[in-house]
Amino acid sequence: MSEPWMIAGAWLATGLTIALFSFLYKDNPFFKIAEHLYLGAGMGWLFQVSVFSVWGPKIWTPISNGDLMVLVPSILGLSLMTQFIPKISWISRYGFTFLMGYGAGLAIPASLATDFMNQIMGTLQPLAGVSSMTPLAIVNSLIVAVGLVCVLFYFFFSVEHQGHFKKVSNIGVYFLMIYFGASFGNTVMARFSLLYGRFDDLYTFSGGNYFYATQIILAGMVVYFIVHELLRKKEASEGEAAQ
Repeated sequence: MSEPWMIAGAWLATGLTIALFSFLYKDNPFFKIAEHLYLGAGMGWLFQVSVFSVWGPKIWTPISNGDLMVLVPSILGLSLMTQFIPKISWISRYGFTFLMGYGAGLAIPASLATDFMNQIMGTLQPLAGVSSMTPLAIVNSLIVAVGLVCVLFYFFFSVEHQGHFKKVSNIGVYFLMIYFGASFGNTVMARFSLLYGRFDDLYTFSGGNYFYATQIILAGMVVYFIVHELLRKKEASEGEAAQ
């Protein structure tokens, strides 16, 4: 990539980043432009992935090799597009029916294997080799097993939670809160890592090699907001004076 294109890309990335951050001040045209560009670029990327990764190798190549069976899922997939034509929208039901049935057939066994069987195996399997485990590993395995049982007791609604049942279910609540807190903390850390990446780019593009893109774009946006606010107040005052 030549240097002018790198500079143009830096200015574009800086402008879009600052435009998205401008929403922290208020909703404005810069934010809307950046938002629409982001959504449009995302849809364009998905479209080209569909063309080059699905339509070509999954449809056109088998058909050119004489495998006409791919026409069946292709026609069912195209039938979904009839949803946008009211007169023949009923055709899309066949595609949706096949999609839901096939998707359920794939998802249910996978969910049972990952969310049910693997969870049980992961909880009980460490306890099978207690003799070869360190004391810390034994304590960790017991905590996992106790937490699983207590959480299951919390979601066990066939018996009223009283007495010992209530104590066990309360322990399950604590385990759930710890899990939710850890999940939320992990999500926040991931979002902050993205934020740090944008700040690092803004700092990098603020140098002379990129003609001070960050400072110039930020200053121009601030000037726009100031002028826009002054004009808005002027129009409001003139409207009040006219009344």
